[in-house]
Amino acid sequence: MRPAMRLPLREALYVCSNCRQETLPRISPLARQFRRYASSDESPGFLERTRRQLWSEKPPGAADPYTGQSQMNQAAEQSSGKEEGGLQAGEESGEDLTVGSEYVQADTWNGLDVIGFTEEKEWLVRGSDPEADQYTRYDADVKVRKLPLAFHQTAVEICLMKMLGKPLTEISSVATHHHVIQKMIDDCVVVGSESWETALRFPNQKAMETLSFVFNQIGEKTETQIGTPEKFILENKEAASELRTLSLADSNVKFAFAKRFSQLIGRRIPDKIISSSNTTGEFVAGIDTRLKEKPINVTKKLAKRARAGVLPPNLQFSSKRISKADHDEAVGRKKAIISELYNRGLYVPQDKSKPSGLQ
Repeated sequence: MRPAMRLPLREALYVCSNCRQETLPRISPLARQFRRYASSDESPGFLERTRRQLWSEKPPGAADPYTGQSQMNQAAEQSSGKEEGGLQAGEESGEDLTVGSEYVQADTWNGLDVIGFTEEKEWLVRGSDPEADQYTRYDADVKVRKLPLAFHQTAVEICLMKMLGKPLTEISSVATHHHVIQKMIDDCVVVGSESWETALRFPNQKAMETLSFVFNQIGEKTETQIGTPEKFILENKEAASELRTLSLADSNVKFAFAKRFSQLIGRRIPDKIISSSNTTGEFVAGIDTRLKEKPINVTKKLAKRARAGVLPPNLQFSSKRISKADHDEAVGRKKAIISELYNRGLYVPQDKSKPSGLQ
């Protein structure tokens, strides 16, 4: 863009309209208005004129909203003259406020009620509570079991909690059972049924009564008894459990089953397996498939392809990291380097029995 011309119009023979506009001083209309009303004190300002143009009638609000007293301050001053109850400042109520005879005004915080874990003196005497201040990992005391045993135990426990009407997630608070109780749980059988309340069978009457008493103590203590106990006694002692037909359509049952099962096997169960499973058989099949997957050994896979001639001949691979010293030894430079270090007195023999890195 060429610079504006500053030649007087009278000295030029001919000046086009573009040059004429560039040579003229540029004064905005807004500046002309300010300059026009700058010398007049009684004329309205720019804000007032704009308000009059926007509102044909009387403009709302203050004439100048940026100066003057705030409307909030005016309301506060009007209400400050009166106290609560409609009393003016300085007036006294006809009723005297009296306090109880037991009330004593406190000057210090000693003796006042303290909100906290324990009272102050008790905390100072016994110190920090080990149960409250100690971190315990989730399922730290749970004995990890193999997949089939954990599957059977979880199904039996959920069935028994369902039969007694107990909250299903309370079973996860039990880390381990007594070995006698554990033996009774392992002897129970789950028959092929979609209902959790009718699928459990006990080995004998004593086992049913013992397990009912023990599971009634979990969480809130109850005394619920199993109705028609003869129906849940196992007739065929050699019957095998059919665990894969139990339904997981109920979200509460699925959550309790997944939580307890994950606790017993000591592994995290992916959300994909939990959400896509409608029965216990699909649930365990997804976990079993995932546990059988082994990581790929890249060295063995590449060696197999190299023997088959699939890899290009100029490609080499190693199962361990190749350092600069290994490369020098491979090309024959290591002996020359060590001999030169001997001559200069700089060679320090390395103990290969110690691991490399910082000691």
